[in-house]
Amino acid sequence: VQSLYVALRKESQTSGGVPIAVRHIESIMRLAEAHAKMHLREYVRDDDMDASIRMMLQSFVIAQKFSVRRQLKRGFSKFISSGEDRAHLLLHILQGMMRNEQVYQKIRLRQKGKSGDILESLEIPLNEFEGKARERRIYDVSEFCKGEAFQEAGYILDVRRGIISRDSRLY
Repeated sequence: VQSLYVALRKESQTSGGVPIAVRHIESIMRLAEAHAKMHLREYVRDDDMDASIRMMLQSFVIAQKFSVRRQLKRGFSKFISSGEDRAHLLLHILQGMMRNEQVYQKIRLRQKGKSGDILESLEIPLNEFEGKARERRIYDVSEFCKGEAFQEAGYILDVRRGIISRDSRLY
């Protein structure tokens, strides 16, 4: 938040746009608290701060002259985490978990004297994936599991069983 404030203040002074003051940072904090309350939480998480920063930056950029908006969007993009970035990170996490599961299952089959080539599908518990996502401060994977990247990668979500599966021959 501090580096965002410094960058916003500097940009507002050089572009001659809306001046940024401490009250704007206080607004970011209040927006984050409100976002958390909308989700029925008594505490603020990183995704609440991300949402409030995104709202503040969009408001700041829109309030500037049209001629500098594109430059501002590009300059402040490092402060905004996009859904695409999250999807990419979640896909990477899921692929790693599936690779580990594949290695584990092949070792298990070999110990039983069977070929590792007979693996047809791999499954991982949804709650384990959600736990790995939380370690990366991503608290909701439901949109990702419904998304294009998830489906294009060949994953299937079985909500009833609480698992994510994929044909092991795709690896």
